[in-house]
Amino acid sequence: MMPSKRPELLLHLFYSFVITGVLGTLKPVIEYTSTNITVAEGRTAILPCSVSNLGRHKVKVVWVDQWDTVLTFNDQRVIDDMRLSVQHRNEREWNLQLDKVKHSDQGMYTCQVNTDPSIFHGVMLSVAVPPNIVTPTEDGSITVREGEKVTLTCNATGFPRPLVTWYRVPRSYGEERASESCRADSKIGNSGEILVIHNVTRSCGGPYECEADNTVPPSMKRTTVVKVKFQPEVNVANKRLSQYIGKDTILECFVNGYPQATAAWKFGSKQLSTSNKYKLELDYAVEDESKLTLTVTIKDIEPSDFGEYVCFASNDMGEASDVMHLLEYKEKTKKPTEPPPPTTKSITTTVNQYIMQKSYPPTFLPNQNYAPKPQGRQGVGASPIITKDTGRSKHESDESSGDRNASPSVCQFFLYFMCAYFFSFV
Repeated sequence: MMPSKRPELLLHLFYSFVITGVLGTLKPVIEYTSTNITVAEGRTAILPCSVSNLGRHKVKVVWVDQWDTVLTFNDQRVIDDMRLSVQHRNEREWNLQLDKVKHSDQGMYTCQVNTDPSIFHGVMLSVAVPPNIVTPTEDGSITVREGEKVTLTCNATGFPRPLVTWYRVPRSYGEERASESCRADSKIGNSGEILVIHNVTRSCGGPYECEADNTVPPSMKRTTVVKVKFQPEVNVANKRLSQYIGKDTILECFVNGYPQATAAWKFGSKQLSTSNKYKLELDYAVEDESKLTLTVTIKDIEPSDFGEYVCFASNDMGEASDVMHLLEYKEKTKKPTEPPPPTTKSITTTVNQYIMQKSYPPTFLPNQNYAPKPQGRQGVGASPIITKDTGRSKHESDESSGDRNASPSVCQFFLYFMCAYFFSFV
């Protein structure tokens, strides 16, 4: 016989009634959740609202905005804004979802539960807006005369409030961002929506960039070009140039001025233009609209083409010019070369004669007539002594014999020494 389960069933029902009764007496509560939500513009915002202890309560949950407009009722959208919806994935969750958030959506949103008394939970929605820059000029440029003051403005919007930084953009590779000749109230690179440059010079011209950043990507940049009006400057490539008659030559002139100057070449009172004789070319600098180069090619040069050429330029700020001289090229005449000096004949002595004279001088024997050298100095006016062998004067004989007798004495001593050394072994 099967045991009866009636006591267990009764016990289960008893506990169910007790628990239900207890829960039925508890009031719904909105759980503590975040009260501040920050979302970047264009993103999705989730505003939390979690209700506990619902039990058998027939509650109604609504969301209202800062103007007390009812947005949702339970899990249903009330207004026509398709961006709104309610996340109700369980009986406790009543989150408000807002897609593609706009800056105008910013404000306080309240979750309400119609208990007695009603309970509320507010969530502050903050919408972070990326920076935006409003340009005061349509073409992004400003023109000022040299020596005047120029003011650059960079009005930036966004939330949080953007920080604006100014930079000077180099016009060419290697150029510095800042310049000592272009001072500003705030150094280039510091913050501020307004940049003021006093006593502006032509070196201050060029693009300036302001950057607005509030940590909400992306940052915004805007460029303003400063155009400085100044009188033209003219420089010719060569002050003096020489060329052969019948040849072609090119004259080159550099002009710098803004507004862009009108440039031309003059020869005497005549302004040159392109013809069979002249060819004029104008080249504008790509990186700087204030610079240009004017060249003229003179063909088949004649004597009448030599002289003074003037390059001049003008704009509404003034005019300037520079001069170069075209000269005839003449070759220098060379000086006649002088004949080389005559060469002298060298007297050579054979090796045998040299050896006989220096190494082996003649030996004086007793049977030769030899006059002994007188003692003392020979007085002035003394008659020369003539030897019988040579017929030379005694002075000549003494000089030559002195040279011969110096080396024989050394040689004879060496021979005697060698002979004595040789006979000692015999």
